[in-house]
Amino acid sequence: MKKWIILILASTIALSGCGKSAEKESLQKDISKLEKENKDLKQQKEKLSKQQDKLKDQANQLEKDIDSGSGSDDSSDKKTDSDKEKDK
Repeated sequence: MKKWIILILASTIALSGCGKSAEKESLQKDISKLEKENKDLKQQKEKLSKQQDKLKDQANQLEKDIDSGSGSDDSSDKKTDSDKEKDK
């Protein structure tokens, strides 16, 4: 009787190990797919971060240009107004 129980347990363990190979293969494919997607997303994140930095630099440069040019723009507007008065 003990031999039969041991045989049944051994066959159960052996068969349960065989049945999961398809599931294991499927999970490994999913892991590979997710790792590739993760790699692609990291590259996309890096690209977008660089683009964001460039845009921030560009915005800062434009702000500096506006700030430095606002004083000279006012004086050029005054000249234009005075030129208009002379034309009248």
